[in-house]
Amino acid sequence: MPRKPTEFPWEPNWHSDFRDLTSLPEDRVVRVRFLINACAGALALILLIIVGWQLFTRHGTAAQLRFWDEKITTHHREYDELQFVLRDYMLEAGKIQDAYDLIYVPFVPSEFVLDIGHTLPDRMTVDTIGYSNGIATIRGSLAEPPEQASRVLGRYIETLRNDAQIKSRFNDITAPTLDRARQDNLFNFEIVLKSAEHHPPS
Repeated sequence: MPRKPTEFPWEPNWHSDFRDLTSLPEDRVVRVRFLINACAGALALILLIIVGWQLFTRHGTAAQLRFWDEKITTHHREYDELQFVLRDYMLEAGKIQDAYDLIYVPFVPSEFVLDIGHTLPDRMTVDTIGYSNGIATIRGSLAEPPEQASRVLGRYIETLRNDAQIKSRFNDITAPTLDRARQDNLFNFEIVLKSAEHHPPS
């Protein structure tokens, strides 16, 4: 005689369930502990990376310092010799500058015009005075007979060459031009004075 359905209770699992649900921790507590441990591990890893990078850079800096210390030690003798040469050069440059300051006299146009006026003969007239690149040019006229004009101009050139103020500034004084003017007994002249600092164009 078959049993009634109630006599065969339905079992949902094919094996026996031996879990003790009262002793298992809650799932939320497990998740919180996992996240805390994961964060702590990540933080420790970051700190480890930072410390490692600092040690690496410090090692590289120390290596560079050792390299340059070796270079300084190797070239120390050459550096000292260069310092001695530089010191000697500065001393010689100072001597040259002192000599230049003693020899060089700045050109003052007003003083030059006064010197020309004091030395100018009575029958000689100055029309223009120019100065450029260490060259002074004097142009004017001379009222003398033909047989006297060249001698008067030559004596005036010698006067300029012997003048203390002018010869301290100019070392080459010539009169390249002496031409007869349209009027009788009147000549146009040009006097060129060159200083030692003049450099002709190349």
